[in-house]
This record gives sequence, structure tokens and C-alpha cells, in this order.
Amino acid sequence: MKKLLLITIVVLITAAYGCKQNSKSELTIAGQGNAENNTQASMPKHNVNISSLETIGYEGYQKILEEHKGKVVLINFFGSWCAPCKAETPDFIEVYEKYKDKNFVIIGLAVDNNVNDAIEFVNNFGVTYPVFQANEELIKYFRVGPIPTSLLFDKNGKYMNQFIGYMDKSIAIQIAELGGQ
Repeated sequence: MKKLLLITIVVLITAAYGCKQNSKSELTIAGQGNAENNTQASMPKHNVNISSLETIGYEGYQKILEEHKGKVVLINFFGSWCAPCKAETPDFIEVYEKYKDKNFVIIGLAVDNNVNDAIEFVNNFGVTYPVFQANEELIKYFRVGPIPTSLLFDKNGKYMNQFIGYMDKSIAIQIAELGGQ
């Protein structure tokens, strides 16, 4: 319980640095420059290459939670145009790779209008965790506004918390470690 409280406090502080939409397709972290340029150089490359993303709605989301019952699930709504998404993705990949066999999974849900932009994002970053295209129904169901938005579910599929804005690697690690408890 203390760990969850700590995570919640850190998230509230992190939310203060949340992103705001500037124009059509560019987001920035409040108080920072464009993180896109810094992220590109540090992107890990994996032997992952996809050509399509399955579009899911509410039923697909429920199926995913059921498939991962017994694991802590972090669902991350992201956009290919979102600088904070680009900044947190390499850390998500690293945390996922370290904890994927320890009852933890990250599920990426792209909110791009053009699915090809999301596919390019996944391929460029070498995302190794499962990624889907979220349909409008699912985005509305979770009332996703600012991107990125991440949702945390416990091992029983029970909703625990919502994180709006960039997620620091240390928070992602704390969440992943909940899987081993």
C-alpha cells in the first residue's frame, strides 16, 4: 500500500510536467524544449518490424486483460507525434524486457489517426511489447485526453491508477516490480 501511495505521489508530481497539445500533431513537455531530437539518438534498435496493427475497442481491451490475468498490466496510450511518448518509449522497452517474465506486461495503444504513422513509430523505436491501434470507442471509454496516458491494472485485472503525461523510468520500474509481489 505504501508503494502504491509513493507511486501516486510521484505521478502527481510528474503530471505537473504533463504534455499539452501545441498544434496539429506536436506535443511538448511543459517547461522543456522538444524532446524528440534527444530521444532519436538514444533509441534502442531491436529486430522487430511490423507491417500492421490490430485495431481494438472495449472488447479487445477486455480480452487483453483476460489474457494477462496474473500479471500487472500497464496500458500506454501514445501517439507517434507526441514528444513525451518518444521520450518514455525507450525506457518502457527496457523495463518491459527486464520484467516481462516477472508477471508484468506493457500494452501499447496507438491513438494516431493514420495507423501507418503508428507502425512507423513502433518500427523506428523497435518496440518489443504488444502494440495495438485503439479505436475511438476505447479512447472515449477511458476518457483519454492528454497523451501519453497510462493505465495500471493489478494481477486480477482490477483498475488501480491512471498516469497522465511522461512516465519516468523509475516509476515504470516500481510498477513492474509490483508483478513480483
